[in-house]
Amino acid sequence: MKICCFPHCAYLSETSRMIAVYKELENKGIDVIMATHGGPYEELLKTENIPYFIVEPYMDTERAQQFVATNRGDNGLKGFYETDELREHVQSEIAFFKKHKIDKIISGFTLSCVVSARVAKVKLAVTHLGSYVPPIFENKLLPGFMMLDNWLTRKIPKQWKIYFVNWIIPRTKLFTKEFNIIAKEFGIKPFKSMQEVMMGDTIIATDVPEILGLSEEEMNRKQIAYKKLYNYPFKVKYGGAIYAKFFGEVPEDVREFLETDKKKVYVAMTSSRIDYIKLVYESLIELENLRVVFCSTVHELNLESKSHILVKKYLPSHEVMPLTDLAVIHGGQGSVQTAISSGTPIIGFPLHSEQALNVALMEKHGAGKLLRISQVDKVMLQETLIEILEDSSYKRNMVKLKDYQDRVDGPKRVADIMIEL
Repeated sequence: MKICCFPHCAYLSETSRMIAVYKELENKGIDVIMATHGGPYEELLKTENIPYFIVEPYMDTERAQQFVATNRGDNGLKGFYETDELREHVQSEIAFFKKHKIDKIISGFTLSCVVSARVAKVKLAVTHLGSYVPPIFENKLLPGFMMLDNWLTRKIPKQWKIYFVNWIIPRTKLFTKEFNIIAKEFGIKPFKSMQEVMMGDTIIATDVPEILGLSEEEMNRKQIAYKKLYNYPFKVKYGGAIYAKFFGEVPEDVREFLETDKKKVYVAMTSSRIDYIKLVYESLIELENLRVVFCSTVHELNLESKSHILVKKYLPSHEVMPLTDLAVIHGGQGSVQTAISSGTPIIGFPLHSEQALNVALMEKHGAGKLLRISQVDKVMLQETLIEILEDSSYKRNMVKLKDYQDRVDGPKRVADIMIEL
């Protein structure tokens, strides 16, 4: 048995998940290799001393950022790949899988694998959906506002919007054109939706039932109904939380900055939009009674440190969050799970419906607040910050979620699923 971990290194979350799974498989004595098309977080593979293969065509940082922009919705109707580019990815991956005699693949948003794995007849598992899995839509758990949030649609009853959004997500064909052109060329079934493009034979939900609210039995109860929506059969399994644990130790200046009786806030909106980040920064400038650590990551905003705001480029969030009273994040599952592990309540600014689900779950459990950028201003954000910092119930509720999450070793469980496939 030989397993290939294949992260899209444009994403910290996907790279960190694959690193964690790779290490666990290696510890179990499994023949495992790491492969990628490249991206800015490829450096983490080197930092972690993991040998890896570059599969052509190579994605430099600029191309990787374009890919992420499509995922954020910043590229309009432009798809993830050009047709010729996707064909090259698929051809190279098929040749790579055959050369290395790969039996199973676990993908971290390397979407071309959905075609290459099926053509090569290799079992494909994915973790990149997080909790954004078909049973979520079937049970109408996705918040309704992300796709329907403007002055006109706000007049539509909430339940109608929830029903529509959960109905349309597994049916939308946006961005599927290139995948289906290549699927036809290689003689495999087309993909009925973009949701199906993101799915594997096994979908590993990187969460726990107590937080998501569905048992594993409920996850797979609707298989007959799913045949109308998907050409490829699948199973959903719970894997557990996997989140980034990188960027070294807490710098001494950060540790000293947080040694205070004042309330402490950590801002880490790693793949968010610039206008979201500016709003948060400008709101916090006026709250001089707080101590704020502001992680700027890839954003070239030239944010200035103030007497109560310390700006750093990269920080180990899993080490910094436990030192703070509140985290302001965009709502990716990795950052939410880091907050849960830290017992730190959140404010989330989701960019798309998957992040909205993650933050809405925290709000449902009373461990955070979801804010919509289309409706929030500085005053509202400042009031929300103060509310959470002064109400101890948010902290207590997040600690309960931490207990649920800590019961499962996510990387170990995912590794076990890959071995059992």
